[in-house]
Amino acid sequence: MDERKAIKLHRTGGSRAAVIPRAWLERHGIAEDAVLYDTDRGIVVAKPEAERSIEDEPEFARFLEYLAKDAFAHPEKLVNARPLLERAHRVIDAHRAPRRRK
Repeated sequence: MDERKAIKLHRTGGSRAAVIPRAWLERHGIAEDAVLYDTDRGIVVAKPEAERSIEDEPEFARFLEYLAKDAFAHPEKLVNARPLLERAHRVIDAHRAPRRRK
């Protein structure tokens, strides 16, 4: 469904603002934030892409499968990770702490 609407651009500081019909925004899932694309055909208003995490990557699932297979094949190699993680947290915390001048 292509709709067209002529609008007036309002001054906002050194920029211009456009009022976009709420129904159009709702139809495309745009709420408070939007992304503008400057294209050869004009300016496009779009919904921001959802933030991706490592779990969204197909390689992540394959990596976890590999870890699980290896853990079942060699359970004697499994260790308690808590001491290593605690040490890592101490290093990170020390790095974040403000340094005092001598």
